[in-house]
Amino acid sequence: MKKTILLFTVMAYFVTMQTNATVWRVSNRIINGVTVDADFNTLQDAIDGASDSDTLYLMGSKTSYGSGIIAKKLTVIGPGYWLAENPNTQAIKDTAQVTSLTFNSGSEGSIAQGLYFRVVAATSAYTINYRFITINTDSITIAKNYFYIYRYGNYTQGINEGISIYGDRNYIKIQQNWIQILLNDLASGYNGTACSIHFTGIPINCYIQNNFIYGVSSGPYGEAHNIKTDLTDIANDLKIYNNVIWGNMSTFYTEQLNNIYVSGTYLGGADLMMYNLCSDTQYPADAGMFNQQNTDMSTVFTDYTTMIDNGYALAPGSPATGAGINGGDCGLFSFDTGGYPYVLSGIPAIPAIYEATVGPVSGTTIPVTIKASSHNEHK
Repeated sequence: MKKTILLFTVMAYFVTMQTNATVWRVSNRIINGVTVDADFNTLQDAIDGASDSDTLYLMGSKTSYGSGIIAKKLTVIGPGYWLAENPNTQAIKDTAQVTSLTFNSGSEGSIAQGLYFRVVAATSAYTINYRFITINTDSITIAKNYFYIYRYGNYTQGINEGISIYGDRNYIKIQQNWIQILLNDLASGYNGTACSIHFTGIPINCYIQNNFIYGVSSGPYGEAHNIKTDLTDIANDLKIYNNVIWGNMSTFYTEQLNNIYVSGTYLGGADLMMYNLCSDTQYPADAGMFNQQNTDMSTVFTDYTTMIDNGYALAPGSPATGAGINGGDCGLFSFDTGGYPYVLSGIPAIPAIYEATVGPVSGTTIPVTIKASSHNEHK
């Protein structure tokens, strides 16, 4: 136990060494009956105890940190996801699971990254809704998080959403996330809905870039979207760049560049769509738009069937290579359009230990060997 606690102490040092604002450590991890030392044990307690512009670092744990409602400017950081599936991630492979997060007035400028949201529910309680992140204000960044809902059953009439943006909103940035929402409704008359990213009002100077976005209904009933804008308003100002997209899309007056549409149907209208690839005819083939229709997706990615992020790197000779508007690539890992390339496992841009060896105790000495990275390349 001493070795493990020592490792957490060293990791905490790396978390705090490169920041000027106060960094609060949040942990509910229990080792041999002892809770790891931290400033807070729950997300909401940490939010309530922090000051404006502080950072909350959630340690990896097997227990959820619960829900949080934010009305001050905070940065909330977790360790990422798929930490065992990709190399050089974190020494501790547990994620920081959060039930839900809500950004209210006063939280402008807040950031959530590296967090893990997941629900698998077989339910006949059809009125249950799942919304992972709710945004009720402006200037919020949601980056490098993992969202997963699998909702199935005979009476699934609930609402299932990854990121819900309410009202007319300015400067919402959704980037480098893995968002996978799957609805399997098996009974008529109880049609549930699923949406990965949902704007109820007018988006103003908002960005969806370098994400994996999956919103699919696999059953005979129910409705699902990957991205949906409720208003068919010419004032919509939403840039959708460098994403990999599955499912039905319903957007209006947006700008879509450098995306790869793997499967699904486009249901919107009046969008500007250029330099995209699609499996069918989701993007128009008009002259001067430079979209590629009827693309064989097995030639685009290294392995797009695995549903793990490392399979969405472009394959050698991929038709997405150099197909972007500025001569860059299309898809998750593109720098084109000034994007933020997707980072495997959602590793945050802070120093982290990805390997640690703690030797046997010799007298008062405990030899420790660590491998660490600044992760500056992961911004």
